[in-house]
Amino acid sequence: MGYRIPITLGNIESLAYKPYRPGKIALVCEGGGQRGIFTAGVLDEFQRAHFDPFDLLIGTSAGAQNLSAFVCRQPGYARRVISCYTTAPQFFNPLRFVRGGHLIDLDWLVEATHQQMPLALEQASDYLGNDREFLMCACRSDDYSPVYFAPTPENWLSVLKASSAIPGFYRQGVELEGVSYQDGGISAAIPVEEAWRRGADTIIVIRTVPSQMFYTPQWMKRMEQWLSESSLQQLIHMMQHHEQSYRRIQQFIEQPPDNLRIFEIFPPKPLASRALGSRLPALNRDYHLGRRCARYFLATVAHWLLPQDDQVPDILPLTKVPDAVLAGTPPLPAGEPANTPLVTDTPLVAAVSDAVSGLLADAPPVAQNEEPDDQEQAG
Repeated sequence: MGYRIPITLGNIESLAYKPYRPGKIALVCEGGGQRGIFTAGVLDEFQRAHFDPFDLLIGTSAGAQNLSAFVCRQPGYARRVISCYTTAPQFFNPLRFVRGGHLIDLDWLVEATHQQMPLALEQASDYLGNDREFLMCACRSDDYSPVYFAPTPENWLSVLKASSAIPGFYRQGVELEGVSYQDGGISAAIPVEEAWRRGADTIIVIRTVPSQMFYTPQWMKRMEQWLSESSLQQLIHMMQHHEQSYRRIQQFIEQPPDNLRIFEIFPPKPLASRALGSRLPALNRDYHLGRRCARYFLATVAHWLLPQDDQVPDILPLTKVPDAVLAGTPPLPAGEPANTPLVTDTPLVAAVSDAVSGLLADAPPVAQNEEPDDQEQAG
């Protein structure tokens, strides 16, 4: 039987961890929509501390987006995309959805970020050339079977879009080599099993919900009035498949097979941000919470996962980032409306947010007016 080591603020179990030979190390990142801002904080802190012992990296949906920034060696990139692009009305638009369009416009998101702040894919090629492997998970639209793509500069953005194409909310799937694909979270929201199948001895998994949380898709009743009967039945079938796979994966994490070691980094309570429709203050709080959890991991067990001749560098104190503006973030294209705060208290937006939360994050969102206890302090 393997061993699971939980890593979060207030959990002291990692302090009793005994060192061992880590073998092949995999980094796995869960999806979760805008809650991926927590993962962005963890990975930015890893990059700042130069902590990178990974042989295999696998991500689903928002996890694939975060890992794309990580392998491209672009700290801060994922945070800017989530905070400044996924909050834009061009991307998330409930009114457009009820009129028959996309709830999330992945075409706009991919094109806007590619034109204004492209991924450094040449740096990714150099990074992955050192015997590392990066995989993104997407699911076939016909049978929901997960497929793992090793992206190339030519298909990177298409695979990333396929991994994030939420059924029903991005109306069509993404076609790759003649096959239609949808969000990888349908069958492999946390692709730890694939990491193990590919020979990982140690897995570091970054979650976007507290550990051991499940959900009940009660939001389905609220969505009935906006979905046709055929679409609703398809979505119900997909959700049943998703829930079964998610429970199986959760059990895999709690009871790893053989001698597998799983380090599970997760928020200590449900995040303040939603899967979609989050406000900037909530995103900022969850980003800094991710950095704090990463620092706790680095301070307690990270050094046991490095070769003996390596050390984790001294970690500098965190600097408070202004909530309103992120430096270096390009403006929206000329002629497009400004990125105004989203209205999240209407019945339509509440229903849609609950729906996506059930699909992506597997836990009920924290109320927007709830005050978290993880305020970041300037170092």
